[in-house]
Amino acid sequence: MEHPTKEGVESTEVLVENCKKWPQYLAASLATLYAVCVGTVDGWTSPALPYLQEPRVLHHHNSTNTTLYYTITDDEASWIGSLAPLGALLGAIPAGYLANVLGRRLLLLLLVVPLMLGWIIIFVAQDSVPWLYCARFIMGIACGAATVATPLYNEEIAEVRVRGTLGVNMDMMFNVGILYIYVVGALDSYVWLSVSACVVPAIFAVTFFWMPESPVFLLSKGQTEKAEQSLRWLRGIGKTKSPDIERELGQMQKFLNESLSKKTKPVTEKTKCRVFKECFADISMSSPTAKAVRIIFGLMTFQQLTGIDAVIYYTVDIFRDAGSSLSPFVCTVVVGILQLISTYIPSLIVDRAGRRILLILSELGMAVSLLVLSLHFAMQNNRADVSWTGWIPLAAVNMFIVAFSIGFGPLPWLIMAELLSAEAKVWVSSMAVCLNWSLTFAVTKLFPIINRDLGPAMTYGGFCFICILGTAFVILFVPETQGKSREDIQLELIAK
Repeated sequence: MEHPTKEGVESTEVLVENCKKWPQYLAASLATLYAVCVGTVDGWTSPALPYLQEPRVLHHHNSTNTTLYYTITDDEASWIGSLAPLGALLGAIPAGYLANVLGRRLLLLLLVVPLMLGWIIIFVAQDSVPWLYCARFIMGIACGAATVATPLYNEEIAEVRVRGTLGVNMDMMFNVGILYIYVVGALDSYVWLSVSACVVPAIFAVTFFWMPESPVFLLSKGQTEKAEQSLRWLRGIGKTKSPDIERELGQMQKFLNESLSKKTKPVTEKTKCRVFKECFADISMSSPTAKAVRIIFGLMTFQQLTGIDAVIYYTVDIFRDAGSSLSPFVCTVVVGILQLISTYIPSLIVDRAGRRILLILSELGMAVSLLVLSLHFAMQNNRADVSWTGWIPLAAVNMFIVAFSIGFGPLPWLIMAELLSAEAKVWVSSMAVCLNWSLTFAVTKLFPIINRDLGPAMTYGGFCFICILGTAFVILFVPETQGKSREDIQLELIAK
């Protein structure tokens, strides 16, 4: 979208008073149902891997015979956990291009196919390790592409007044998926994990099918009438003529025309040097885009190196190793519930408290909780009596989850959309998502190995140190974007 001018801001304020918010909330919520699907993929390993790593007997409903399942090794379990992030890395690469060719809505609907295929393979294959590898990789591709397309869709349908709330919605729905799969894993069998997970993408496909396409995308394809219909629905205006709708469409079209003119401007011998200088300025280290990229990549790096996905993927194992007095599966459900509740908090305060303070509190909270967890394991390794501290692992992990959810969980995705100019949004988003999933793959693959070789105390102590570095990064480099127009944010990046 175009950076708002004074006239644009005034027209937006008029439009805000005359339109309804609920259609935007509905469309964004249904779009982020795919984030629930991503959450089920990420959370599946926590209840599933313990089943796969223990000797189990399958009782056939039509036979008295029993068949012993194959028990997977620790290395196979780490690959099962990490192949989904690896697939997501590859899926994110073409996602920005496909979102511009197919549209945000159609791409998300098409991504249901590989997701359903993956769950069906898991259900049919059950404990066949090669097929589990294949299924996790396929589902990862769909998840990676969706994490690019969903923020684009939500940002382009939202007004400024609800941009923050809708921006953190994806992370909250992601946690809904994790909690859902945790509960199913605690209450039912391994086989029904996959069956239950198939329900979510089916609901997404049926409901999101009726939502409109992004008006920005429709305008970029010359479909002005459809773009107007989409914007009218999203703003709750109906079929009544509205100068505010026409003005907003005009602003979108003007911006798209300016972007197109830059791309299609003929390059003569006289202008080659100028064009080269303009392109170099866009990618130079001092340009607003380059500064935004450094901030975004830093946030994505610290988001994953806190160890959040290691906690999500191996929650049951963490509680087992810690000797928690409660059932590891019950502890996992408690973590999922608290994670969902705490993720709702930013949607209430992010447009009031600001982004920086939540990020700083998030990192400090995670550092403290990881330090407590590290000290608990250190006492356990030194053969100290920890029977009376069985509640500490649950409290520490819950504190970690809450701290992550109020800041570093949802806010990097929101800040990414706020810092980038419209020209850079698609390609930088794809790169940032690739980085995010690359680090997710590295953490989930290496965590079991590091945890085994160095021990839990050193592992969680290392994550604690990274959180302290993340706090310093936010204080020194991340600007406050709360309440600022995109134009103000770009000017601040230029001035930094």
